[in-house]
Amino acid sequence: MEIYLTPRYEVEAWGSAGVVMDVMPALDQGLTVRTRTRIHIAHIAAGGTLGEHPATRRQIFAVVQGLAHIDTDGEGKRELPAGSLVIWEPGERHQTWAIEDVIAVVIETDASVDLPDHFERVV
Repeated sequence: MEIYLTPRYEVEAWGSAGVVMDVMPALDQGLTVRTRTRIHIAHIAAGGTLGEHPATRRQIFAVVQGLAHIDTDGEGKRELPAGSLVIWEPGERHQTWAIEDVIAVVIETDASVDLPDHFERVV
């Protein structure tokens, strides 16, 4: 067993406010095909925002606590409550606002996303 401290930093880029990220170790897969996956835990205070920016890799943003609003490519705000997730593809511009304190798992990956039948599509 090995126990480590989790690096944590405040996000100020893209006009963000009230956002703190816990960094998990990056995951690499494959010997011939390199797939890199980064995982963060986002803490967004009520009234805070993770400012508009493009996804650099496929990104999964899964809210585990609280209520957020999201906007993708200027299409208008959508509600993202606890127990739901959004998947942004590379290049999609997106922003997140915390209506309540939010804790979310953020996964950035080059891998494909497998969504079996038990994932109910909302939009």
